[in-house]
Amino acid sequence: MPYSYGDIQHETIFDKEQDRYLVMILGREPVPELSMTATRRVHGCLIHMDIIDGKIWIQHDGTEEGLAMELVRAGVVKDRIVLGFRSKELRENSEFA
Repeated sequence: MPYSYGDIQHETIFDKEQDRYLVMILGREPVPELSMTATRRVHGCLIHMDIIDGKIWIQHDGTEEGLAMELVRAGVVKDRIVLGFRSKELRENSEFA
């Protein structure tokens, strides 16, 4: 989904040898409180997933709806999804692996 303001792009990084997958955001966004033409750099990780021991580890999820539920809707069973961005104690009480 495109951003409603700024010139922000998505960049995918797929490392199939290490089973590491990222979606980065980069570009420029307006800073109207400085001036009508001022912009600032946008650069960061939107999604970071790894496949470890046959499970999908969500290391970072910057999406609004949540990547785990998108994976479930796509047919991935919950016990194959690990919320790696949560502590081990919190993961134990979740509906995911």
